This record gives sequence, structure tokens and C-alpha cells, in this order.
Amino acid sequence: MARELGAGVGVELTYRGEGHGAYNSGDECTVRTVNDYLIDGTVPPNGTTCG
Repeated sequence: MARELGAGVGVELTYRGEGHGAYNSGDECTVRTVNDYLIDGTVPPNGTTCG
């Protein structure tokens, strides 16, 4: 999916944890990375791993 979205937009963010809801997991890295993207438009480096 990241490849189809294109460079600078499609990136892979991996969450190493349990369950399906990474954003609500309480993991600060995941929440910060998603918020930075949604609020500020900051695209994380492809292959970022949280958890």
C-alpha cells in the first residue's frame, strides 16, 4: 500500500504490540507519529517502528 500511495506519502509504520488498535494502545511513539502526520503533515521515515 505504501508503494501505491507514492514517495513522501505512503510509508510503513510498524507497531510491535498486541491487538488491532495501535493508536489507542497507549504507545507514545505510535500516538506521536500519527498525530504529527494528521495534525502537522509530518511524514515519518518509511519503516518507522513503534512499540
